[in-house]
Amino acid sequence: MAPRSELRRSQGVVPFGVGAVVDFKAESLMSAGLDMWPSETASGEQRSALLAAGQVLDGRLADRLSIELGRRIRYFLSPAEAPERAAHGATPRLDRAPMPFVRFPTWYFCPRCRILKSVPWNAQSSGDTLRCSNTGRRVEGAGEACGNLHAKRRPTLAPVRFVAACQGGHIMDFPWLEWAHRNAEGSCSSGDGRLYLYSTPAAGLAGVRVMCTACNASNSMAGAFRENVLAEVYGAGCPGHRPWLGDAPPETCANIPQTIQRGASNAYFAKVVSSILIPPYSAKIRQILDNPDTWDEIISTTLEGKLPEAFLFKKARTLGVDGDSFVKAVFERLAAKEAEPVTDAVGEVRYRFDEHQAFLGPRPAREERHDFDTDVRGSGDYGQTFGRLFDRVVLAPRLRETRVLTGFSRLVPPDAVQGQPARLSRHPKPWLPGFSVRGEGIFLSLRRAEIEKWSAHPEVRRRCNALSARSEKVQRDRGIPAKEISPASLLIHSFSHLLIRQLSFECGYDTSSIRERLYVSDDEGTTMAGLLLYTASGDSEGTLGGLVRQGEPERLRETVRSAVRNAVICSSDPLCIESGGQGLFSLNLSACHACSLLPETSCEEGNLLLDRALVVGTPEDSSIGYFASFLD
Repeated sequence: MAPRSELRRSQGVVPFGVGAVVDFKAESLMSAGLDMWPSETASGEQRSALLAAGQVLDGRLADRLSIELGRRIRYFLSPAEAPERAAHGATPRLDRAPMPFVRFPTWYFCPRCRILKSVPWNAQSSGDTLRCSNTGRRVEGAGEACGNLHAKRRPTLAPVRFVAACQGGHIMDFPWLEWAHRNAEGSCSSGDGRLYLYSTPAAGLAGVRVMCTACNASNSMAGAFRENVLAEVYGAGCPGHRPWLGDAPPETCANIPQTIQRGASNAYFAKVVSSILIPPYSAKIRQILDNPDTWDEIISTTLEGKLPEAFLFKKARTLGVDGDSFVKAVFERLAAKEAEPVTDAVGEVRYRFDEHQAFLGPRPAREERHDFDTDVRGSGDYGQTFGRLFDRVVLAPRLRETRVLTGFSRLVPPDAVQGQPARLSRHPKPWLPGFSVRGEGIFLSLRRAEIEKWSAHPEVRRRCNALSARSEKVQRDRGIPAKEISPASLLIHSFSHLLIRQLSFECGYDTSSIRERLYVSDDEGTTMAGLLLYTASGDSEGTLGGLVRQGEPERLRETVRSAVRNAVICSSDPLCIESGGQGLFSLNLSACHACSLLPETSCEEGNLLLDRALVVGTPEDSSIGYFASFLD
């Protein structure tokens, strides 16, 4: 990758994870598969340094993904930090390495002479690789041929904007040669250097033409985006190309590719799993034992089926932890591994319920608060009105979220894909790309009895049933497993959006820096009604505490009151409050960009399933608003 091409480490997991197309200055690259990551290609001391610098440990998430993926996941790995530029005079460090990319698309065109040129997938951008060397004709304009100009004056080639992809996650160059000869009679032996991409006065795609100068055949791009049109080129299937895996052989695929734009929003859908690190997994000793290198070292000392305690106490001193606690944790871990392994997948509801209970449970011991710390407050401290609607408030001055990329899809989201998402590597790895951020948050638990009483209102049920029916239809049409929608889930999600907007205004965080995590379930044994608002853009050491300070009684009470009052009137009213359906698939009721929607990074549901009226009521009936009492 060229030195000028830069992105943040976390972006190497999402949104520019393995298989994603990334636009840099004058070139287009694709994030390479895990086989090419520095930790895989490095050896010896450098590999150890890269692993130590990028390894992310979350035992609970690793156990869950191990069951779901059918292979042991031992840890997660962040992209390596970029090395200092040589011009800065810095000494090279073993724990730094460039993030690997491959070139995609491999077809480029010259903006001056309009010739199309294919560039190898592993070609570097240095030298004259991306300079036009065409000494032949120009399709548009006049003047000297590009190849006859001085080397530094030759135009830089630009990546084409059209590619082809299928629902199986495969992506390939658009078939320029075949498309140029689509309507031509006879055959042509044209090769590289004979195709030109140029514009005509016609509107839209009809004004973009590809021409072969060997036989003068040409064709416009009109119709290239029509469904199944590429079956004329590829037949009843897909070439199965996986450019992110380098020169890996193609896969057999029955999907028919579709033409898309290189930077289209449906060119890449990451399948990301997130987790809040909670006790006992957040304890220092637990994280030490979750480190595969440390655990392998301990196991390697086993003699005749027994671990020498002297070695364990010595190891504890080296690691700076209490010896007795360390030895106890080691033997408990061994006993757990010898017990019958858990093979049942942990559903998302059960997984979040464990987090829900951790927030409402006792505060961790002092030595275990590095990654998870809580301060549970009684709702009565926040006033009578607040206490009637909320059960508890939990301030979390320290928490850590882990986000892991498990796969991706194209054209449709991963949940709508039949079968497994696209693979991240040629061969399974004992790790996945991921990163963690430390931050702070506010956890709010609503009173279940009040929600049940409120949700019995006929108008509340009617609005919920309307969105639920639409959602079920969309999920059924797209082949996505049905997701239950309840009045509580709509209420908590809508309130979460309103509160994030108000918190952003009052504590200074940008709305894109605050994320929501919803805890809603009516299932027996996992009943919950809460939400976590937390900072999503902290660095490795966390954030500055502004969000937790905003959760103090005198502040949070007024913040909630302001959020509710500001939601009564939207600048798009009465259209918004009277809406029978808006947004994608009409899956929102009284919710629009002016009053409720958030940046994509902040919302778990893609800014869908929102209804402001369930929070504040309507002009005709304020009683359907759960928080209407804040308006008195």
